[in-house]
This record gives sequence, structure tokens and C-alpha cells, in this order.
Amino acid sequence: MQFSTTRNICAAFLLLTVSGVAATADGLKALEKKDYATAYREFKAGADKGDAVAQLKLGLMYARGLGVERDVPTAIGLYQSAAAQGNAQAEFALGFIYAKGWGVPQNYTQASYWYQQAADQGEARAQNEIAELYEDGFGVQKDYAAAAHYYLLAARKGDARAQYGLAQLMEKGQGVPRDLNAAVKWYREAADQGLASAQERLGAMYASGTGVEVNNTEAFFWSTLAAKQKERAAERRLRAMEARLSAEQARQVKASAQEWKPAFALK
Repeated sequence: MQFSTTRNICAAFLLLTVSGVAATADGLKALEKKDYATAYREFKAGADKGDAVAQLKLGLMYARGLGVERDVPTAIGLYQSAAAQGNAQAEFALGFIYAKGWGVPQNYTQASYWYQQAADQGEARAQNEIAELYEDGFGVQKDYAAAAHYYLLAARKGDARAQYGLAQLMEKGQGVPRDLNAAVKWYREAADQGLASAQERLGAMYASGTGVEVNNTEAFFWSTLAAKQKERAAERRLRAMEARLSAEQARQVKASAQEWKPAFALK
């Protein structure tokens, strides 16, 4: 398939001036302070000089309507300019726009192309997204082995959704040998970051003794955390799990769940 954007750009476009880089740095400071007028001015100056980061951030402002009228086509053009220089975050942004149909017709073929570019540069979010597309067969041929490969790359970088996706494939034996112990490990990694779906699944595995010894306290604890985030399967399971514990055990678990905080920021 022929795409409108190409990486084969003239060498002159790659030569960023010192002033362009400085403008981008000032723009980043202003954006952090939500000083959108200053951020726009500085990013525009950097983008006009070919700074890929400035193009990315200016595209973000147009995509989200930060200090400017929301204009997705303009955002796409800026993202494409940055992506042409190999900016992985811009490639991810393009993948996201096409995958979600955000201001453009949904197009999984375009989404998979851009996600793949970013994933192959090591962008963890893109690795998770392309893994999901391989798992579902959207925009690419369904390939569980490829899905597992990219989930693993992102999971090792701490991406909770990728950890959960990898655990599911390991639990089912799709694309990788079935390994319940490893599945529990990755569910736990994601659950520790606060991912509700992983907490629900971890609670279920402790309840049934799947990949771990049956542990009613752990089962009730993780299911309680998942239920707090409206995971319906966990909500349905709670009463039966609580019945397996003494009143004191249940009280202690509820108190622990109330005080629990994620080990890491959810990625």
C-alpha cells in the first residue's frame, strides 16, 4: 500500500538550527505551565525550522485544541513531518489517530503501519498497540506469535496493558507455549500498577488455584481491588470469596485494600 508520507526526505530538512531547538525547549516549559500562547509561538518557530519535537508538540496542540482551534488535519500534517524524521512519538500519534478514527475515517491499515514504525523503534505504547492489532487481526493478518513478541517487549518496559495482554496469551497458549505460572507473574505485574482487569484475573486464579496454590485471602484481596474499579466479574465473585474467610480475615483484607496504592504509575 502506498502512503502519503515518506521517510525519504531531503537532507536539508534534517538540519535543525540552534534557535529552533531553543524555541522547542522554551515551548516545552510553557506547555507544562499551560501557557498555551507561549507554547504555540515557540513550537511554531521550532517547527518552521524543522525541529521534529516542535512539530510533534505543535501537532498535539492542534489535535487536542490546546490554545488553538482543534484541527486534526493540521495535526496530522505536523505529525507526518516529525514522523518523516523518524520521531517515534509522532509515528505513535498517527497510529492512534487512524486506529481511533479521531477526526479522520478509522483506518486500521494506516494505524498498523504507523504503530509498526514506532514499535520497531522501541516505543512501548506502540508495541502494545501493534500487539493488540496482531492479536485481533485488525489492519494486519492475525498472528498470535507476533502479538506475544510485541507484548513482551512492552511488558518488559513496564507497560501494564502489555503485561496483561501477554499474560492472557500465556494462559491460553496462543502464540506461546501455555505457561500458567508465567501468566500469573505478568498478571501480578499489571495488577501491581492498578490495572483492574489484571487484578480481576489474578483474583480468579488465586481462587481456583490456576498457576498458583489456592489462596482465599489473596483471591479476596485482588478481587476487592478490581471490584472497586467496577470490574463486574470481580463484583460477582466477592460474596462467594468472602464466605471462605473468617470475619476477622475479611475485615483485615478490606482494610488492606482500602489502604492499597499502586506500586508504579499506571502505564
